[in-house]
Amino acid sequence: MPRSSAVAILAVALCAGLAAAGEMPRRHELQLGVGLAAPYNLEEAFLNLAQTRAAGWQFDSKGGRVRTQEALAEGYLDPVTWMPTEKAGAMKSGAIAQFFSSADGLGAFHADEWVIDWKGDAYGFMQRWEGKGRPVRDKNSVTYDLTAQSFSDGSLRFSRIGAGLSDIRLYRRKNADRLARGEVWNPVFLDYARRYDVIRTMDVQGTNNSQVRRFDQIATMAEPWGQRSGTQWPEPPFFGAPYEILFDLGARAGSKLWVTVPPQIGSPISWADPSLRRKDRPDRLDGALFVETTAKHARTTVESEEWDVFAREFAKRLAASDYPLERTLYVELGNEMWNNAAGFFVSTAYAHGIAKGFNADWRAGHGYGVLSARLALAMEKAFAAQKIRPRIVYVLGTHTANPTRTRDALKGFSAYIEMKGEDPKAYLAKTGVAVTNYFGRFSDLTESLFGEVAEAEIAARWIAAVRDDPETVAAKITAHITKGPASAKATAAWLVDYWGRHKAIAEEAGSTFIGAYEGGSHLNLPSELAKSPEFMAFWRDYHWGEQGAGVTREVNRRLIEAFPGVMIANYLSMGRLNGAAPWNDGHYSAQTPMMRMWDEFARKGE
Repeated sequence: MPRSSAVAILAVALCAGLAAAGEMPRRHELQLGVGLAAPYNLEEAFLNLAQTRAAGWQFDSKGGRVRTQEALAEGYLDPVTWMPTEKAGAMKSGAIAQFFSSADGLGAFHADEWVIDWKGDAYGFMQRWEGKGRPVRDKNSVTYDLTAQSFSDGSLRFSRIGAGLSDIRLYRRKNADRLARGEVWNPVFLDYARRYDVIRTMDVQGTNNSQVRRFDQIATMAEPWGQRSGTQWPEPPFFGAPYEILFDLGARAGSKLWVTVPPQIGSPISWADPSLRRKDRPDRLDGALFVETTAKHARTTVESEEWDVFAREFAKRLAASDYPLERTLYVELGNEMWNNAAGFFVSTAYAHGIAKGFNADWRAGHGYGVLSARLALAMEKAFAAQKIRPRIVYVLGTHTANPTRTRDALKGFSAYIEMKGEDPKAYLAKTGVAVTNYFGRFSDLTESLFGEVAEAEIAARWIAAVRDDPETVAAKITAHITKGPASAKATAAWLVDYWGRHKAIAEEAGSTFIGAYEGGSHLNLPSELAKSPEFMAFWRDYHWGEQGAGVTREVNRRLIEAFPGVMIANYLSMGRLNGAAPWNDGHYSAQTPMMRMWDEFARKGE
């Protein structure tokens, strides 16, 4: 029996036993995590895709490639605008980004007339489109007419660079009038996003390990929005996306908005400053030194007037926007400031340093609470000055597997409010505790199916199993997540148990448990297994098929049943399924059972 048929048959049996979300009265809210402002993002959220680029440029010359830092030092890039100077005209070409690198197989969706235009003296073109896109060109624009067969990725480049190159745009010709009216968001994306009650913009804002310490470091409407963190950017030229476009997204989609705020506001030093790097690895942050330095400056950082400046500018933009003040606005400091994995470590270490600066016995969660409280105080002051009373929820996003993090964050929050002579209860009532509805832990799943397996043998065991009996493997994956015990991490029962623990802690402190900030499958694959075409074929059939959708449906249903009125999150939606991104669901033009399952939980008729 073909693998896809076997999985489909099992899915029918599973779905027969699970109540479809559409058959239940709606007792929840559904939240969408929007993807990065990046040239490869398949959401195509923005009308002008050129704004998803980062700050850097790469120039080609007879002597080789000249990258951003060297280009700045040699005068090929303006240090203020980060656009090419006339000196760059000596270069063969300069590239801003590779676009559509994830769009293989989606040519029919992207077949269209595409325009590149700009101001100033230059010759713009999309490499790989020149020979097949039938270009029509004038002095400051070029239009390509691409079919499903001729569409491909491409590098957006400029040659013959002269004076004043600026205002680069890449867009579908049919959207020219929308851009002329000042619109930002692609209507295709808006039609998808508005089915969600809440839209979270963490990735659009480049929140993870943000180096923003002042409001004026955030990108303006005219600057590109794809610049994110890196040790090469101690002081980012512009960073993330402006709040104006976020408020506009909430208004146009008719959804509640969930925005983030950079956690290192007021810090006297960027985490990417060279003085904080390891001596043996200058490209790496010295974690211990970073915590120590943060602790040393903790009190002056938290008392910095930059918090008030940030809140003032935020409030001014909110008041000037079309976002309804009576609609809930979720505001969260940072993202996962408990996570020690990979780059997440930076924000967690920062919270740890803040905590130590206030109390030697405090942990990172306390520091996160202090920073969140400082944000709340600044925001409330700014709203009063603007004479507006938005319906704000200050989100405390904590670790699902560690309820102590929630307790610590609430204690740190309360302690700082009290320290400032305010009533903690009044501010705690405006907070909301959020965790995740992520399910699945691949190491536990492996042990459930095979018992103890040496790490070097895991990939081989899985590949052999799906080759020999894919339907049994699929059934066991489903059973582990939907019927596994609460003692098995990230099963449905475990999630219900741990959500209950966080809810009890939140309510005891005078806060509210709101549900999830992110969620969906968290079955990240071991790298060796993800390299196997045979296993990945099975994985796509299962994960994006009816049975994988049925598992997600059942997890969602169990949480809604146990916690009526709760928020369920879908992070992310549009994108490829791969070993490191199990949360992606498909594409507008390639609907999967997983995407249709999420629609069952969406708003209807809006």
